[in-house]
Amino acid sequence: MLIGLGAALLAAVVFGVGAVVQAIAARRGPLLSGLMVLVALAYFAGWLLHLVSIALVPLYVAQVGVSASLAVTAVTAAAVVGEPLATRHRLAVGVLVAGLALLAAAAGPVGHHRFDTAQTVTMYVALVLTLVLGLLAMRVGGQRGGVLLGYLGGIAYAGSPIATRSLVDPTWGWKDIAPAIAIGLFGLLGFWLYSVALRRASVIATSAPLVVLQTVVPAVVGVLILDDGVRAGWWPLALIGFVASIVAVVVLSDVEIRTDHLDDRAREPLTGHQPG
Repeated sequence: MLIGLGAALLAAVVFGVGAVVQAIAARRGPLLSGLMVLVALAYFAGWLLHLVSIALVPLYVAQVGVSASLAVTAVTAAAVVGEPLATRHRLAVGVLVAGLALLAAAAGPVGHHRFDTAQTVTMYVALVLTLVLGLLAMRVGGQRGGVLLGYLGGIAYAGSPIATRSLVDPTWGWKDIAPAIAIGLFGLLGFWLYSVALRRASVIATSAPLVVLQTVVPAVVGVLILDDGVRAGWWPLALIGFVASIVAVVVLSDVEIRTDHLDDRAREPLTGHQPG
C-alpha cells in the first residue's frame, strides 16, 4: 500500500510540476523545443509511476492519488507567479490530503488485471461511442458544447488507467495487447476532446467534469468489474474520503487559470535578471 500510494503521489508531483513547466515552455518558444521534450519525458516517467501504483493499490486510490497533481500545480504555479493561493485552494489541498488518507486506510486488496474478450470488446465499444458522441457534441456551440466535451474528455481519460491494468504482469498475448493499445487511444481521444472544449468554455467549466469523471469512472470499474476491495467495515469512511477528495479536486480544477499569469514571467530571461 505504501509503495503504491507513494508511486501515485510521486506521479502527481511529476504531472503537477510538468503542467507548470509546460505552460512556461509554450509561452517562451515553439511547441517543439528541448524543454517540451523534457516535459514529455517527465510525463512518461509519471505514467510509469502511475502504472506501479495501479499494480499495487485499487484504482480508486491510484486515481485520487494522481489527481493530487492539481494541488501540486496550484502550489507550484503560485510559487512561480509569486501570488498567494486563494483560500479555497488552500482548504481544498487540506481536504484532498485528508480524503486520500482515509482512502489509503480503507483500501482493501487489488482485484484482477486480466481482461476477458467481453471486457476488451466493451472497452473498444466505449471508445468508439465516446468518439461518436464527441463528434456530435462538436455541433453544439458555446459554453454548453464545451462542457459536454469536458464530460466526454473525462470519460476518455478514464479509459486509460482502466486499460493500464492489463500491463500488470502481462503475458503479452492478445488478451493483454488489445487492452494495452487502448491506453494510447483513450489518451489521445481525451486530449483532443479536452483541447476543443477549452476553446469553447472556461477552464473551470470544462475541467471540473473532466477531473471528476477521470477519477470516478476508473474507481467504479475497479470495484464493480475488476474486484478491487475495501476493508471490511470501512465502506462508510472510504466513501467519505472519496467524496471529499472529489470535491477538493473540483475546487482545484481552476488552478490552470493561474498559469495564465505566467505570461509576464515567461518573457523574462531564464536567469530571472531584468534586461539592461
